[in-house]
Amino acid sequence: MHSIPASAARIPQLERLNATPGTRVVFYDPTGSQYRLPTYPWKWAPKNLKTRRQLAALGLRPGGQAPVAQILWRNGGRVAYLYDVTRALPKRKPTRKQLAALDKAQRVRRMKRSAS
Repeated sequence: MHSIPASAARIPQLERLNATPGTRVVFYDPTGSQYRLPTYPWKWAPKNLKTRRQLAALGLRPGGQAPVAQILWRNGGRVAYLYDVTRALPKRKPTRKQLAALDKAQRVRRMKRSAS
């Protein structure tokens, strides 16, 4: 299902809060038993897990791997899937033909915008 060992995915501060009577951390499910994937609150995911945008900023891409965890917020209405950095691959370099096609498409787009 997912490749993160449950022991490595646990956050000690959140575990202590969940163990305190009368408190429960919303969207904290490191084993994935409640939300299908290991789930963390906003800004509490393990350091080796990144979103697609975070991977892109590092020059990486998921590389075909399925999400290994998720971040939920806004009462479960928003989700960000997380990928393991150690399994991510470098971003592909576009070919000259691809760059030329992108350049052409952008020029056409600019011309259409200036015509309207």
